[in-house]
This record gives sequence, C-alpha cells and structure tokens, in this order.
Amino acid sequence: MITYATRTRQGRLHAENQDRLAADAVQGTFIVADGIGGLADAAATAQVVVDEFPAHVHACVTTLTVPEVTAEVSAVAADLNERVRRTARLGQGTTGAAIALLLLRGGRALTVHLGDSRIYLARDGDLRRLTDDHSHEGRLTRYVGMPGLATPEVSVHDLQEGDRLLLCTDGLNSRVDDATLADLLSSTDDVAEVGRRLEGAAVAGGVIDDLSLITVDYGSGKGA
Repeated sequence: MITYATRTRQGRLHAENQDRLAADAVQGTFIVADGIGGLADAAATAQVVVDEFPAHVHACVTTLTVPEVTAEVSAVAADLNERVRRTARLGQGTTGAAIALLLLRGGRALTVHLGDSRIYLARDGDLRRLTDDHSHEGRLTRYVGMPGLATPEVSVHDLQEGDRLLLCTDGLNSRVDDATLADLLSSTDDVAEVGRRLEGAAVAGGVIDDLSLITVDYGSGKGA
C-alpha cells in the first residue's frame, strides 16, 4: 500500500509559483519540478516535465536493475531535454527545470534527478539522502533544458514496509537542515501532517523561494 500527501506554496522571488508536482499512487510515480528562476517560461517548462516525464518513465522501464534502467531512463530524459530546448518560446537556453522523480515498483524505488531537487528516505528514525545536487557555486550543472546531453542521475533502492520518502524542491531543504528533516519525518504517522510540519519549518526558517514537497509512505497502511 502506498499513501502520500503533497504541499506547494509560492515564494517571494517570482510573480508566480514556478514549482510543479504530480503524484500517482496507482502507477507508483511521484515527481517535483522546479522551474529555474529568471528564465522565461520556467513554470510552463516545469508543467511539461510533470505532465510527460513520469508517464514516459513508467512506460519505458522494464526492470528496476542497473544498468538496464539507467539506459532506459536516460533515453527518455535526453528526448525530453531536446524537446524543451526546441520548443522554448524565446529560443534555446531560455528555460529549464530541476527535477526529481520517484518510481515505486515491486518493493524497490527508482530515483531519477537532474538539478538540486532532492529525494530522501526515512527509515526507523534515520534519514538518507538518495540524490546528490547537480550544482556548482550556486548554478545548476544539470537540468531539463540544458545544452548538450541531459544525463540524469539514476539509482535503485530496496524498500521496507514502513519506509517514508520525501521529494522536495530546494525551497524546503535550503531552509530546513537534514537533522530537522529527520525529526519531522518521524514525528507522526500522519503523512499529510508531516507535510504540513515540513512546510511550517521552512516558513519558520525564512523561506523565500517556491516550495514543493511530496511525502510518501510505503507499505505501512498509514492514512493520509
């Protein structure tokens, strides 16, 4: 059984929320996308990503084993990257998005990401980050819409009943440290309340960027 909850809020940096998210417990796909601030059509690009990428990944993945799944997902990401660049309203290089996708299937978790959105796994009070940021000196080094080949980081992890996963844009983790995330993720069985507490911690930390998160409970039967 998979249960989940979502939260998103507009920050103070842009005229609109440039984050987008999507969740489908039936197909086991969850994604957050963070439109790159300051680029044209960032919100529209993030929307294209959440509309298309999860379904294409779900359709193309035949097995959650490496390196087979890495090749399958990388081909989908490369295609999406080129289409985003080709259809950018103001030309190539004018839009982009950081993404983090989670696919749950057969007791395993596939993580796919480009940029600085993150995926965490909370288990028995411990917290493990499943992604590494693609950034250098404050600039993204990988993202959808980037020049050249957009190669995502792909990993596969075994799950246990009672695991809780968190996907988030950097509006959350830039204001809430990992120790606090660990405490909050294990603070209640209510997956929706966890999301509210995480958002509240970011607000208390002075969040100014857009913030989006998805909390996912795996196999515990806990309600949202």
